[in-house]
Amino acid sequence: MSAQTALPANNQYVVSYMLLRQMIGALGLGMPIFVHGWAKIFYGIPLANSISAYYYTVMRDEFVSTLVLVGVLLLCYRGPSRIDNAIASIAGIAGIGIALSPMSQASACEILGKFSNVCQLPPSTHPSYHFIFVAIFFALVFVLVFFRFRLPTPGAPAARKNARNKVYFACGIAMLVSFLIIGLMNLTHNEGSIFWPETVAVMAFAIAWLTKGQAILKG
Repeated sequence: MSAQTALPANNQYVVSYMLLRQMIGALGLGMPIFVHGWAKIFYGIPLANSISAYYYTVMRDEFVSTLVLVGVLLLCYRGPSRIDNAIASIAGIAGIGIALSPMSQASACEILGKFSNVCQLPPSTHPSYHFIFVAIFFALVFVLVFFRFRLPTPGAPAARKNARNKVYFACGIAMLVSFLIIGLMNLTHNEGSIFWPETVAVMAFAIAWLTKGQAILKG
């Protein structure tokens, strides 16, 4: 499909890609709150300092499956240009990498303590590439949201497109500020929780994809 050709909104391909975008957004929107809420309500696990720490709790399956599914959906994503497709595909691989390469056991043990059996596990001899995958994932989805999503869309009503662009801009800024806060906390060895900055970044990503899928500001 050419970038210069606009298909009808009810075209089966358009509907399918809109649904795919909405699924990416919905999964991202629900994941951090679900893993924390379920762990807290049913297992008494307090708020972890990082979303990634929930890998070492009873929420491991939900954490991993959600990230893998988001990664697969990003790999399936096809935007108006090859650049978009390449960025989304690499981000999808990084998302799967986040799930399959968890944060180090030592970090998780320090965060979760008695609320996980991670401290009793034999030390892992494999290095964790978790934060490399996290950095790649969020850098690429930031580029998609802040730069690529805001490009002109042929055939789109100008008023709606402008409104969506404002959402993409706001989501991109929220993601960037969250990354800066997380980076500053890591550089200064601040022991505070990065759960909420991470959650803001994930939800901004999710809202941008819901908007791209026209679950928000349809038309």
